Amino acid sequence: MWRHLRRTLDVGGGVILAAAVLVPSATGLAGLPALGATLNPGGGVWRPAADAGPARAETVSLPGLSAPATVAFEDNGLAHVTAGADADLFRTIGYVHARFRLAQMDLTRRQAQGELAEIVGPDALESDRFERDLGLQRAARRDWAALPAGPARETLTAYSRGVNDAIRELVRDHRLPTLFTVLGYEPREWTPVDSLAVQRLVGQKISFDEQAVRFSFAQKALGQKVFDQWFPVVPGNRQQPFDKGPFKKLPLEPLPVRAYPADGVPADGTPGALGTPPTTVPAAAVHSLGNSNSWVVSGSRTASGAPILSADPHLPYSLPSIWYQLEGSSPGYHFSGVTTPGIPVPLLGKTGTFSWGLTASQRPTTLFYEERTDPARPGQYFYQGKWQPLTSVPEPIKVRGGATEQHQVRLTAHGPIMRVQARDYAVWWAGTLPSDNMSSMLALLRAKDLGGFRASLRGWTTPALNFSYADRSGNIAMFNVGVAPQVASGNPALPLAGDGSGDVTGSIAHDALPSSVNPPEGYIVSANQREASGDYPYQYSTSYNFVERGWRDGEIVEQLSHQDKLTLAQSAALQSDWHDNHARQLVPLLLGALKGVELDPFEQRVADLLTAWDYTASPDKPQPVFFDSYKNRLSWATFQPWWTHYKVPQDPDKGLLPRNADSGAWANETLRGTVLGWIQNDPDNAFFSLPDGTRRDATDVMRAAFHETVANALKKYGPDFRNWTYGKYESVLFPNLAGMSALDLGPYPGWGGNPRTPNVSVGTRDAADGRPLSNLATAGATWRFGVDWGTGQIQAVTAGGQSENPMSPWYGNGIPLWMKGRYWPVLEGAAVLGARTVQWKVTS
Repeated sequence: MWRHLRRTLDVGGGVILAAAVLVPSATGLAGLPALGATLNPGGGVWRPAADAGPARAETVSLPGLSAPATVAFEDNGLAHVTAGADADLFRTIGYVHARFRLAQMDLTRRQAQGELAEIVGPDALESDRFERDLGLQRAARRDWAALPAGPARETLTAYSRGVNDAIRELVRDHRLPTLFTVLGYEPREWTPVDSLAVQRLVGQKISFDEQAVRFSFAQKALGQKVFDQWFPVVPGNRQQPFDKGPFKKLPLEPLPVRAYPADGVPADGTPGALGTPPTTVPAAAVHSLGNSNSWVVSGSRTASGAPILSADPHLPYSLPSIWYQLEGSSPGYHFSGVTTPGIPVPLLGKTGTFSWGLTASQRPTTLFYEERTDPARPGQYFYQGKWQPLTSVPEPIKVRGGATEQHQVRLTAHGPIMRVQARDYAVWWAGTLPSDNMSSMLALLRAKDLGGFRASLRGWTTPALNFSYADRSGNIAMFNVGVAPQVASGNPALPLAGDGSGDVTGSIAHDALPSSVNPPEGYIVSANQREASGDYPYQYSTSYNFVERGWRDGEIVEQLSHQDKLTLAQSAALQSDWHDNHARQLVPLLLGALKGVELDPFEQRVADLLTAWDYTASPDKPQPVFFDSYKNRLSWATFQPWWTHYKVPQDPDKGLLPRNADSGAWANETLRGTVLGWIQNDPDNAFFSLPDGTRRDATDVMRAAFHETVANALKKYGPDFRNWTYGKYESVLFPNLAGMSALDLGPYPGWGGNPRTPNVSVGTRDAADGRPLSNLATAGATWRFGVDWGTGQIQAVTAGGQSENPMSPWYGNGIPLWMKGRYWPVLEGAAVLGARTVQWKVTS
């Protein structure tokens, strides 16, 4: 289904909305030239780019540096930064980021702050209006003003100095990245506010979602009782929460006070006083992809006798990569991991004593309020028993080639007014609460043990994440952190009343959030499943609000639980694994349902194929082609008569309900788990029968879906199973920053996997060749990482490269290894001295 839902997905955590550059590049809109030929690698303006060839030894001057520093580059582009003072370390990282990713950094901060239209014209206005309404820049300014003297302030200041050192050097030497030349502007100086805004954009891409509104169309048509049966709090199929209880019930913690900007003024109440109509939320601005896997295994279950950690964040692929990998060393810090250009600290990685990974938590942190308004009272809304004035914040948006738009942000007590699915809501989003995540991450990097690591996470506000942990001393752990809003009444996973009755009353206490430390089974898995079991005593995630159904974590648990002495190589193989746990659970039930049924010869051949299947969605197999269709048709056969019976409307974005029997949809993502749970535990469920009273059970529905799927596949692909092989219809593509196909890498045919396999493969674009089921995978594991604390082995690989320049040997050099499931060794300290490197000497 994914390839139909989000063709305009941009990369979360650091790369610009591709369409904002693609449109003017391709058409010459907004006064820009058509750029297709200009941007071709090997010619045009790419030829003279400064970093087009291999890195060379340099001496870099950063005036005011406390002591000399070095930057060593391996042949693959991985960087090692060593400095004599902590501030010098982060300043040098800022310089390195800007030397290799300045265009990416500048476009990212412009997206975060709603300033794209200034350089690309009116096609970026939708994105700019949304970001101005959401308020990442306002929040970043507020947080910087409130940040006390200390490590976080010093780090952000030093990082900004390093970025600006690089900007001044590149401008002076006429070596700015090509994109600045093409768009005809120079980047302004970098500030700490820019880093804080980029940091919040990272959070937006993995936590701002509109599923509550989308599923409200189904809830209102079905009624609450039926809705809860179809879309239960806990998915209906077998689950693997990492915290199984018993749970603490603690008083709620107060949330940070979100004072709206001082420059906001009450609306004057006159018609038209609020300017433009409510902003429509752009599809590419919301969390519709961006999850992850991470697991930790204790020494009792590993060959080395010490913990192993594996982590792979799932986001859209991009060139340059979302990540910039480096090692950093100074008197107060030593770490190896991946940074997002624009942010000075690593988000995943290791120190000298522990390693950590991240996965997105799926509990709601975006709440939608239905405000009561009255045309006779423009500029007002009804709240806490009386009519209140909206707050209006002027946000002028500069537009290239046009007049400045006098945009007005409209705020209620709950947040900005936005248009979501053709309806107006006030949006409460945890991502703009006061936050000092930088101090939390710096404390994490300085932690010496499990206690220090856990203490550092108390300061983490948003987004909601799961931190996996494994250390040299033998500990493994998983901690869910971040604001977990609780409301006075209503369901936070559906729209709430705006009259005050559904207001946020606080957050789940940090010590009551799901966690696991050294569990008896010897492993902990997080793959975006619901983190706690159904008796968790707080409002939490729901099966339809971005909780994964348990396919990936189920498969990972399945394999780890049967592995006696795990090696890092085996853990790495699991990161590249294409087993589909949905198929592992469902296909045996289907084959059981077919026993005793008279099948025609071709149906029998299909059944025999399924009997022999190992449940891998690998390119050489025909079975995953059949199963991808069967899972959809099973949900269609079960629920479509009831959709019609209850007159459930399609949402305006046309993503809630499937278009036909062979398509996916957001509802189907949950209902696949629901119908499997019924087959496993309630085969006579009333909803297997038809609304007209015709009796059916799970066996009847499975058989009907089988016959229909075989007939449809035979029609599409013919009787020769060689035409069914999955790799004929699956390719993987790595899109580039500028949105120009000449700068992409791929598509590479013969790919495998799907959204349910540990090695995630998600299609956000259809292939252009018109083949049935043709799909371009453009999202999945963007970095794979593994640490064995017993052998000391560390390895990682990026689905991309370190440089944003298409002429650089480091543009996409990680892709061949990544596609083969191979890794670069992660070198640290003295090991770097033994490798062939190019060095920059950094002096004052």
